[in-house]
Amino acid sequence: MSTEQVEILEGIRERIQSVKARLHEQKEENKRLEQKYEDLKEQVQQKQSLIEELEEKNQRLAMVKSIKATDADSHDARIQINRIVREIDKCIALLNR
Repeated sequence: MSTEQVEILEGIRERIQSVKARLHEQKEENKRLEQKYEDLKEQVQQKQSLIEELEEKNQRLAMVKSIKATDADSHDARIQINRIVREIDKCIALLNR
């Protein structure tokens, strides 16, 4: 083999080694990214579960708040209902005439 052919062959070998090294790096990067994807996917599932749990708690708190507000205002509500009932009774009496 001539010197020129040896140099060409050596250049090809270097390129092949370079491509192999880049391929190995890309495979490692791919593995790392896949692991990161799985971790992020798991985090999203955990956050979604937390959101659902917090929404449920929020609904329960809103219900409790409305019940407490009803207890505090029950006296005023009864007075208002009695007034409305008296007005309805007056209207019925007028219609019966």
